Amino acid sequence: MTSIQSLQAKLEVEVREFRSLQKQIGNFQNTRAQYLTQSNENGMVKKELELVEDEGEIFKLIGPALIKQEKTEALSNVNKRLEWIKGELTKIDTTIQDLEKKTEEKKKKVGELQGQLQAAAAKAQQGK
Repeated sequence: MTSIQSLQAKLEVEVREFRSLQKQIGNFQNTRAQYLTQSNENGMVKKELELVEDEGEIFKLIGPALIKQEKTEALSNVNKRLEWIKGELTKIDTTIQDLEKKTEEKKKKVGELQGQLQAAAAKAQQGK
């Protein structure tokens, strides 16, 4: 296997890994968008619950039935949900940052390999 073929094989592997990392970032960004939507929806629910008077009636849909729920319990559930979503967003943001760093490293590696491949091809062309 010549030097050029070896470099091409390495380049193909690095490009494949680079694309895989980009795809993973895209998947995590989609998940992040879903969590942001859920956070906004739960934030609106919280605001609506805060507007309900203390003696007002709150119902929760469980399956096909509406079940009466205390205001404090409903607010507690929404707050817990918001905290959980916030934690998930933090995890996803950290993962995205890590993947972006890896992507940048792969990008540099691909650039280096492309430069080496071009230099090897020019050298081979001069040798003919």
